[in-house]
Amino acid sequence: MKALITAVDCFIGSWLAESLVADGVQVFGAVRRDPGERAGVVRRVVDVRDRDAVFACVREAAPDVVYHVAARSHVKQSVDDPVTTLTTNVLGSVHVLDAVRAHAPGARVVSVGSSAEYGETARGIERLSEDVALTPKSPYGVSKVAQGQLSRIYARTHLVHTMHVRPFAVIGPRKRGDAIGDYCSNIARIERGEAERLSVGNTASVRDFVDVRDCVTALRRVAEAGERGAVYNICHGNGVGLDEVIEMLRDLSRCRFIVEPDPERARLVDDLRLVGDPTRLFALGYVPQYTLAETLALTLDHWRAS
Repeated sequence: MKALITAVDCFIGSWLAESLVADGVQVFGAVRRDPGERAGVVRRVVDVRDRDAVFACVREAAPDVVYHVAARSHVKQSVDDPVTTLTTNVLGSVHVLDAVRAHAPGARVVSVGSSAEYGETARGIERLSEDVALTPKSPYGVSKVAQGQLSRIYARTHLVHTMHVRPFAVIGPRKRGDAIGDYCSNIARIERGEAERLSVGNTASVRDFVDVRDCVTALRRVAEAGERGAVYNICHGNGVGLDEVIEMLRDLSRCRFIVEPDPERARLVDDLRLVGDPTRLFALGYVPQYTLAETLALTLDHWRAS
């Protein structure tokens, strides 16, 4: 079995690569720098916007499964620079799908989208199913909707075995720039005496949290059993407020801390509530293994050691 992961060095890609290598899968990874081989992964420098580089990578890897993870995923950056986000996420996806058609026509492709595709629709729905309207609120969300539609078109028109997934709030060690990572890194600094307060944005937001290790299990399950052209939420259907998360982190912390709201951390394009319906994913036999408390403890320990 051979797998190709675009952006193998990113948060989800690195955890996915480790899982596959541990099970004896030969893993090829597209990276932005540092080629060669590391941790059992054959690494090739590839910018997904470069069609020739993508084709060469897929031709060499000859994968049985492709996990297309590479993306510009920062929401604010997508607002400030929509061109780079759209060319990377949309044109890059076209290049990956065309390369699979040309050089790995039998491969199964997992296209990694985002819960940001739901956008405004999330406001009035308790649990978002894969079939509700998509009304993204940022260029990033738009790019992921387009990626999902391309996945569907290539499945129907070119018979590429593509599946599109929409991960919700995937958290865990190594992730940077999200609320949970920021909270944990800040608390670790407070414990070391380097800070006094936990600076937070909008803690009224509700999210459907998924441990990155469970996300990897879900991705692999979709690759193995997903239907061609189908879409799957990667979620658990449980909404947890960020204020609840902070209280859980208080219990895990080695010292007391004061929470200090910071208006600059509140993003206008953020969705207040994003909770998914996991029925379709669970029907594939996926079963989550980690509780939110376990994930928070592991993430906090990661930042303590950083």
